[in-house]
Amino acid sequence: MRIINTFEQIHSCFKNNLFDLDSWRKYTKQFSSELSEKCERDARNYDYCRDILPVIHNVVSHHEAAQLANNSFIAVTQQLNRNIKKLFENDIELDVILYLGLCNGAGWATTLDGRNAILLGIEKIIELNWQNETALRALLFHEIGHIWHKTYGNFSPKTQSKGEDSLVQLYQEGIAMVCEQILCQDNHYYHQNQNDWLTWCTSNITDIKQEYLQRIDNNISTQDFFGDWCSYKHHSDVGYYLGCVFIQYLQQQYPLVEIAKLNVRQLYQYFKTFVLSTSFCHK
Repeated sequence: MRIINTFEQIHSCFKNNLFDLDSWRKYTKQFSSELSEKCERDARNYDYCRDILPVIHNVVSHHEAAQLANNSFIAVTQQLNRNIKKLFENDIELDVILYLGLCNGAGWATTLDGRNAILLGIEKIIELNWQNETALRALLFHEIGHIWHKTYGNFSPKTQSKGEDSLVQLYQEGIAMVCEQILCQDNHYYHQNQNDWLTWCTSNITDIKQEYLQRIDNNISTQDFFGDWCSYKHHSDVGYYLGCVFIQYLQQQYPLVEIAKLNVRQLYQYFKTFVLSTSFCHK
C-alpha cells in the first residue's frame, strides 16, 4: 500500500489565489498519468463556474480547514496498516491519495494507473466539514469498504434496468458502510450523522425502505438518496443508512463475505423480504 500526500503541491494549482485548470493538470501529472482526464470526464455533468470553482477556492480561502485535513490525513494513514488487517487477509495493492480534485467526491474508490486507488478530494472534504480526524478516518474506511467488496465479492452485478442499478448502488454503499463500522469498531457509527440525521433516518425507516422498493419496481431514479448535493425529504445520503441496515439485516443469517457475492436476482428477493420485515431492529 502506498500513501500519497500531495498537499504541499496543491498551491501550484492557484495563480494569485485563483484556480488555474492548466496548472492543475500539470500538478496531477506529478503523481498520475490519467487522473486529470478521469476527473474532468467525471465532472462534465456539472456547471464548472457555478458548482465546481467555488468549492475549489475554499481550499485557499479556508486555510486552517485545509491544514487540518492534511494533519488528519497524516494521522489516519499512519495507523492504516494496522486497521486494514481487520478486513483483508493479505496485503493489498492500493494507493491512498490526498489530492485536489474537481469536486469528484470527498472519497472515490477507483482504479488509477492500473492499481486500486482511494482518492480523497480535499475541496469536498472541506465543503462537507469532514476535515477532522474522526470524520476523515471514517471516510477513508468507507472507501476501503468498496475496495474490500471489489476484492472479495461481486461488486458490480449485471443489471438490466434503472431499478436494478438503484438496487446495486444500495448494495455497494451498504457493504461499504458495514465495513466502515467494522474498522471503526462501532456498529452504530455513520460519518453522515450531523444535525440529528441518524435519528431522522431511524424514525422514518419504514417509509424510506418502502419508497426505495417502489422506485426499484417502477424504474424511478433514486439519485436523491445519494450525494451531499441531493436530498430525500430534505435529508442527504439517506441511501447510505438504508443500505447499511439492509446489509445488517442479511448479516443475521449470512457472513459478510457471502453477502458480498450476491447477484441481482438474489438481492431483489432479499431486499423485498427486508422491506416487508417488521421484526428487524434498525440501528
